[in-house]
Amino acid sequence: MTSSSKQTAEANYLWGHLIAQGLADLGITTVFFSPGSRSTPLIIGCEKEQKLSCFPVLDERSAAFLALGHAKRTRLPVALICTSGSALTHWFPAVTEASYSGIPLFLLSADRPPELQECGAGQTINQSELFGSFVRGFHQAPVPSLEKEAISELQGILQTAYSQSTGRAAGPVHLNFSFREPLWPTDGFALNLPDFPPLSPSPLSEKPKLRECLDAVKSMKPPSRPVVIAGLNTPSSLPQVFNEIPILCDSLCALREADHPARILRFENLLRCPEFCKSVSPDQFILLGSLPTSKTLRTWIEESGAPRLVVEPSGRKVDPLCGTSQSTTLNFDQLDNIPLASPEQGWLETWIHAEQSVEKKLSQAFLEIPWIHEPKIARILSEYLPAGSQLYCANSMPIRDLQWFWQPGKQMRKLWGARGVNGIDGTLGTALGLAHQSDQPTYLLTGELAFLHDSNALLFASELIGSLTIILINNQGGGIFENLPVANLPEFEKCFATPQSCDFAKLCSAHAVEYLHNEGEKELIAHIINPPRQGIRVIEIRTDRKADREVRQRLLSLTP
Repeated sequence: MTSSSKQTAEANYLWGHLIAQGLADLGITTVFFSPGSRSTPLIIGCEKEQKLSCFPVLDERSAAFLALGHAKRTRLPVALICTSGSALTHWFPAVTEASYSGIPLFLLSADRPPELQECGAGQTINQSELFGSFVRGFHQAPVPSLEKEAISELQGILQTAYSQSTGRAAGPVHLNFSFREPLWPTDGFALNLPDFPPLSPSPLSEKPKLRECLDAVKSMKPPSRPVVIAGLNTPSSLPQVFNEIPILCDSLCALREADHPARILRFENLLRCPEFCKSVSPDQFILLGSLPTSKTLRTWIEESGAPRLVVEPSGRKVDPLCGTSQSTTLNFDQLDNIPLASPEQGWLETWIHAEQSVEKKLSQAFLEIPWIHEPKIARILSEYLPAGSQLYCANSMPIRDLQWFWQPGKQMRKLWGARGVNGIDGTLGTALGLAHQSDQPTYLLTGELAFLHDSNALLFASELIGSLTIILINNQGGGIFENLPVANLPEFEKCFATPQSCDFAKLCSAHAVEYLHNEGEKELIAHIINPPRQGIRVIEIRTDRKADREVRQRLLSLTP
């Protein structure tokens, strides 16, 4: 090895160590990586760092969603590592979801050095600013060097990236590292690693300007019939004044699993009832975070003409509706600063009585509905999931069944989903990321299309530390499309429903995953109550999507 090559190898070795040490200093504990040559300094550096747990994932796309799910649960940045070229483009779906969901991720991509860019070098693309506005920051690290100035710049990049990832508008950051060959020292080499002061995990200080926020609140006429719309990030505990205001809860809102006196879960039924809508005429909406996806709810809000006060801690615009609105960046733990007078007498009671009437009718209707129907399966989960467990719910019909039919609970179970861009991308991988290293059992409610769309994530089965029970609804296609006008066209099955012919028993067997084809309600309940201690269990349930459409229509037509 020449002197120049030896110096390059030493610099790569040093930077792998410094990057890994920096991640650990900043509080990052988990790294998901996909194999590759150019990323050798990053992977070996992290593997040697005792404070980091590193997990190999063959597919970069799955790795990114695993990291996303893990960061959702821990609310701490999770690191991703991949090699150069097309590898990091497979992160894109997870990056977009993390961006719109406010999930912190550290994206560490390896790259060719500057002299190999734009000259036809293999496995090389322009990686600069690849993720555009979907990341909170992009940082091109200098080529590894033993010079103190370059090392200081590297540490500054890591510190800044952490602040960007965990600030008020949390999200992913992208760090790109160019490595020259030789990527690693020869056998027997030992570099005396210098000591550097540890990095400090200090997020950006972005406290909301309380006075400005309160001025926006005071500019609105004091309401007498306010309605709170609680988004998915609303905490389970709210100030006392909110006990007097009807709170319409998002499908993933923590209030669904807290014993709150003002929560309203059956708003879909209530707002489909013309008589009820005539009896309630709100004069203000208080939106806590993003709106639920319910078209019924959004239409009602717009048609009411009532002004909206939007509280979104991240500062992002989350209100897509027309009409008068004021936005504030208050944290949810500052809600007691909002000056709210008590609503008019009987306002909350009107909602509560209507809610109780619908819930009673729903409970009776479910007694007569066979367990093989999708709404009943969601209802069963709400009744029997263990206290403190977590449920990840796929988009399309599963998340709607959860929103419409979840029985009110108080067992503090955590409900999760992909509500950033509402896609089916990475459903299985995200659920696995939630389950990984969790001390509580995790469940996934998904349709077969979302499951197949991400079946590569089963490759992580042997690495999973934790348990995941998958309730796999196989309705032979995309059930959500049954609700569209195209459902009656002759091209519907081929072009929209897209039924698949996968043998899930064989797919699970190929990955050494436990598979059950459930044949009874009692058996399903038993598996829910008694999840596996370790590993993945798939329970396939075959349903009829056309029949389930009719069941949902009947249930949603129940009125107070």
